[in-house]
Amino acid sequence: MNLFDLLIEPFQYEFIHRALIASIITGISCGLIGSFIMLRRMSLLGDALAHAVLPGVVIGFMIAGKGQLAIFIGAVISGFVTVLLISFVNRNSKIKEDTSIGVIFTGAFALGILLVSQLKQVHIDLSSYLFGDVLGVSDDDIILSSIIMFAIIISVILFYKQLLITSFDPTLAMSIGISTAAVHYFLMSLLSMTIVTSLQSVGIVLLVAMLITPPATAYLLTERMKPLLFLSAGLGTLAGVTGLFLSYYFNFSSGASMVLVSAAFFALAFIFSPKEGILTRAIRRRRKTRFHLAEDIIKAIYKTQGIHERKKLTSMISDELGITPAKMESISHELIRQGLLRRDDGYISLTETGRNLAVRLIRSHRLWETYITEKNIIDIKDIHEDAEKFEHILSDELAEEIDAELGHPETDPHGSPIPKLDKSKE
Repeated sequence: MNLFDLLIEPFQYEFIHRALIASIITGISCGLIGSFIMLRRMSLLGDALAHAVLPGVVIGFMIAGKGQLAIFIGAVISGFVTVLLISFVNRNSKIKEDTSIGVIFTGAFALGILLVSQLKQVHIDLSSYLFGDVLGVSDDDIILSSIIMFAIIISVILFYKQLLITSFDPTLAMSIGISTAAVHYFLMSLLSMTIVTSLQSVGIVLLVAMLITPPATAYLLTERMKPLLFLSAGLGTLAGVTGLFLSYYFNFSSGASMVLVSAAFFALAFIFSPKEGILTRAIRRRRKTRFHLAEDIIKAIYKTQGIHERKKLTSMISDELGITPAKMESISHELIRQGLLRRDDGYISLTETGRNLAVRLIRSHRLWETYITEKNIIDIKDIHEDAEKFEHILSDELAEEIDAELGHPETDPHGSPIPKLDKSKE
C-alpha cells in the first residue's frame, strides 16, 4: 500500500469526515482567539475558563440531555460567570489576579466533577469532555461548532482594531474612546464559545494547549499581527488534522495526539525559527563573534603600521588576540576576499578600505573611552574592556554625536590620539 492509499484509507468511514471537519474547526477557532489570549498574557485565564465550563456543560446536560444548544448555553454562561467572579474577587480583595483565577476555576471545576458524579445512573460517558474524542463527534456537534467558528471569524474581522489596540496598548485604547472592559468581556465570551467548539475534540484538560501552543509557535515565526493570526489558525488546523490521522492509525487518544503534534511544531519553531530559534541565534552569535574577531584583526594589523610576511603576521596577531593560527588564517582569507586585506608575494597589508575600517574602530573605541570617563559611567579601570565591546556597534552617526558632545577631544583618557575620519576617501 502506497502513501496515497494510506492517506485516503480513513475517508471510507463517515465518522472520519466529521472528525476532519471538527479538527479544522478546532484549529481555526483556537488559533484565532488564542492569539489574543497569548498577547494579553491571559494563558492562565484561558486554562481557568477551559476547566470552569464543566459545570455549565453538566447542568446543560441535566436540563436537556445531549442537546447541543443547552450544553453550549450552559458552557458560555459558566465561562462568563467565572470571568465576572474572578474580576469581582480581584477588585474587592488584596489577592492578585493569578490567585483569584486559581481559587475560582478550581472551585468551578470541582463543582463540575461533583455534578458529574451525580450522573452515575445515566448511561453516558462524559470523559470525552475531559480528554476529547474527535472520532466521536456528531452532526449536531459539527453544525454548532461551524456556527461558532464563523461567529468568531466575523467578530475578529469586525472588531480587529479594538482587539488589537486593547491587546497592545490599553491606555491608548481608552484615550481614543475604546472601552477596554467591554472588549475584555467580549473576548471572554468568544473564548467561552471557542472552548465549546473544542470540548469534544481535545477535551477540557488539554484545551488550553490548543489555545496557546499554535499562537506561541506563530509568534516565534512572525512579529506582525495579521500573519500571526493566519499562521496560528493554520498551525492549529494542521496539528488537529495530523493528530486525527495519528489517532486513527495508532489508536492514540485524539486530544493528546493533537496537542503533542502542536507541541512538536512549537519545538521545531523554537529550534529553527529564522529569527527566534535557538539554533538560528547560536549561528548568528557565532557569526557575530567571528565578524567582531575579523574587525579586531583589522585593527591589530593597522597598529603594526606596515607590511608583514604572512607567517610572521599570523603568529603575532594570533598571540595578541589569543586565537589559533588556523583561525587567523581562515579569517584572513575571508578579509582578502572582502577587499580589506591584500597579499603580495607572501606579504600581507591593509587595503585602503581596510585602513578606513581600522580608523573607524580605533576612533569609536577611544571616543567611547573618553565619553564613559567624562560621564563617570564606570570605573576607569574597566573602560578599555567596555570600549572593546562598543567599538563594534557604534555607528558613525552616533560616534559623531559623541565627538560633538565631548567638544571634539584630541586624545583619549590614556593620552592616545583620537583619529579623525578622512571624508574625502569615502
